[in-house]
Amino acid sequence: MSDGTFGDSGSVLGRVEPPSFGSTLRRLRERRGVSRERLAFGSGVSASYISRMEPGDRDHPTEQVLMAMVRYLHKVGPVTPVEYRHLFELAALPQHPAAARGPIAADVPGILAAHLPHPAAYLDRYLNVLAANTAHLRTFPGVGEDGNYLRWMLTNPAARAVLPAWESDLRRAIATLRGVMAMSAMPTMAILGGADDDARLLTEFGRFEIFRHMWTEEHYSLTGSPTVMRLRDAETGEPYALLWQVLRDQSTQMNPDQPLFIVGLPTASRPGDRPVGS
Repeated sequence: MSDGTFGDSGSVLGRVEPPSFGSTLRRLRERRGVSRERLAFGSGVSASYISRMEPGDRDHPTEQVLMAMVRYLHKVGPVTPVEYRHLFELAALPQHPAAARGPIAADVPGILAAHLPHPAAYLDRYLNVLAANTAHLRTFPGVGEDGNYLRWMLTNPAARAVLPAWESDLRRAIATLRGVMAMSAMPTMAILGGADDDARLLTEFGRFEIFRHMWTEEHYSLTGSPTVMRLRDAETGEPYALLWQVLRDQSTQMNPDQPLFIVGLPTASRPGDRPVGS
């Protein structure tokens, strides 16, 4: 943009901000051409209430008020299930109890090795690689040294070589980061901290134009559903695919700092592979 800003947060070029309830509500309202006054009238609240809520000067709304706002916006233009769920996540509805951080257990290397020859790793909320088996490090050459998936994808030429769908994979990784940062913004998660780390990471990645652009796109909630990723063998260049299963560490309760366990299983995309479960 000519004024050096982008997205729905009014951030200056080279800087991105974690998602917030107020900025997301404003984006949904403005995309439908709805003024604050119209939204307030349709939701049964005052315009000043909306004015204070969007910049974050007021506490998040109750479930009843949020439902009323969503119903009105949906009448003007459909609110997608993704947008609906994300608003509730950012407003911390329903409330979830904060949990203690759960460090990775000492037996993790053995757990990861047991998944060989399939790649497996543990990641933290920022997509840092906490631990990985040898197959994982071969699948993503250089990620162990870079230490972070987004950093690897944005800066390491090997990422584009082994990821035929590099751009869509990058978009998915950025959406994942948005999701966990949104979770950490919940009032009930404030005890876990992480705001400084969020800012440092966004400052680092915000210098990449493609990151800034994708950060402002539609974002998606995290799920545990398997995801197929197309890959190229780092040594031979042979194309293949892996079905990635993402699981939370079951040793602790759900919280944003909880490690993610990922394992890649073969699909029928390459000779000798069998569909999962066959």
